Amino acid sequence: MRCGNCGNELRGDARFCSVCGAPVPQAQPSFSAPPPAATFGDAPRQPLSGAGQPRKKSGCGKVLLVLFIIGLLVLAGLAVAGYFAYRFAEDKLKSSEAYTHAVERLKADPEVTGKMGEIRETGFPLGAFNENADGTGTAVFRMSVTGAKASGNYDVSMSRAGGRWIMHTGKVTLKSGEEIEVESDDDEAAKPPEVFEPPPPAKPGATGPGKPISGGVLNGKAISKPEPAYPAVAKAARASGTVVVQITVDESGKVASASAVSGHPLLRQAAVQAAYQAKFLPTLLSGKPVKVTGTITYNFNLPAQE
Repeated sequence: MRCGNCGNELRGDARFCSVCGAPVPQAQPSFSAPPPAATFGDAPRQPLSGAGQPRKKSGCGKVLLVLFIIGLLVLAGLAVAGYFAYRFAEDKLKSSEAYTHAVERLKADPEVTGKMGEIRETGFPLGAFNENADGTGTAVFRMSVTGAKASGNYDVSMSRAGGRWIMHTGKVTLKSGEEIEVESDDDEAAKPPEVFEPPPPAKPGATGPGKPISGGVLNGKAISKPEPAYPAVAKAARASGTVVVQITVDESGKVASASAVSGHPLLRQAAVQAAYQAKFLPTLLSGKPVKVTGTITYNFNLPAQE
């Protein structure tokens, strides 16, 4: 390297020319330019990781949380409403005349008291209950019963006539499986809703002298035997079976008296009503018509879809 002023040969580490004293220019450090960023066409390539960019917060989580809270509040409201509706229905049914009367019959039964002890609690009645403005009605229900000695379920069937509830059947089934028949109402003046008034008995001597003869089962001797109506309370109680009616047929073939001697209590009145409408051929003894006593049967078969 030579001096740019006098042309003197300079050493590599000289800062000034030894001849003219001119300063020797120093070499500047070199810097390499960074490699250009990779591009696709004319557009700059975006960073793959997205580092350095702020992440947007999603609102989906907040919406789900709000919906969850609303759902909990709705369920809580429904539970509270259901509880108060249940208590209202329970208080109303337990204060009804039918429920109160059934419980009274239960507590008054000596067999129930002997096997269950004092009745301490009766549950919510489940079943059918109908009370009409004309003083009639039906009720068939089941309730749980807890006594001092045992507990079980109490099944009741009732009817209402003249504004008064009458218990026809009552049965307690203990948890052990034992059944107790509760004494029903024994008031003969109380009648179920469907009441049939039999014709008055014939006056002595009006239909001829003679003591009635026994005719046995009279079903086959009837010339007209209408089928009895199925009482609504019996359907609700799922009552079925055969009812036997003791009848007296006068000399003209008409039924003078009828009374049920066996069968379900809820079916007997309908059978007696039908028996009074039956007609028979007059029974002759020595060519003269006489009175006949015997029985007539009615079968009550509850349809499967009832």
